[in-house]
Amino acid sequence: MRIFINKLLRNDKSLMLAYDQGLEHGPKDLDMKTVDPKYIFDIALEGMYEAIIVQHGVAEKYYQKYYKEVPLVIKLNGKTSMTNIAPISRQLCSVERAIKLGAVAVGYTVYTGSPNEPEIFSEFSKIVETAHDYGMPVIGWMYPRGPGIDERSVDVLAYAARVGLELGADMLKMKYNDNPEGFKWIVKCAGKARVMVAGGDRIDEQHFLQKSEEIMKTGVTGMAVGRNVWQHQYPMAISKALRKIVHHGATTQEAERIYEEEIHKK
Repeated sequence: MRIFINKLLRNDKSLMLAYDQGLEHGPKDLDMKTVDPKYIFDIALEGMYEAIIVQHGVAEKYYQKYYKEVPLVIKLNGKTSMTNIAPISRQLCSVERAIKLGAVAVGYTVYTGSPNEPEIFSEFSKIVETAHDYGMPVIGWMYPRGPGIDERSVDVLAYAARVGLELGADMLKMKYNDNPEGFKWIVKCAGKARVMVAGGDRIDEQHFLQKSEEIMKTGVTGMAVGRNVWQHQYPMAISKALRKIVHHGATTQEAERIYEEEIHKK
């Protein structure tokens, strides 16, 4: 079975721009500029991102015309931050609808360790089977969560990575635990499923670039960033610096020089 994962790669690496936070976190992450999806799509296009990640409603209304130069990943499930139920995020969009909207891949959050794990696994496995029938890659948001779960533990994250492989995911979006040696083991446990690291909360650009260099040295395929780019005062400058790290193995110092050069052009 051929899975067209190369649509998400450039020179075997990938840098994606995530914009599914409106559903997951609500407007608290947004301002008068970033609340407009068009602004984010402009960043993805000009920044030459390997993909943009959105929910199906945003894709339907904004993924049009020249934006289609950027590969589309549709997140099939989601939930708000207002609920207090045990971790679960149900499917909101079908694989077929994602294809009609122009997606080249789909994503789904899997909460390993949740009391709802059996239901989550069952739903995700059906998505994998359907998507693979079309040759479409599936990205598993592998987020350990539940009673007594240490979300930063190497053992817990390694288990989640292995679950993603076992359930058929082609890529895994995972949170970095600031343990580079431990994260190498997590990547190893993912086998042939490629690991993408989530961008995380907003931090200053120096620490963000430094952490990005550290992450890429663990053997991951790339990063799926969001707030550290589109909340930034200079999103194109930070995008260019980050691209040098992800695609060309630049050091933090080299990336910072690129960032400063771009700022001085303004």
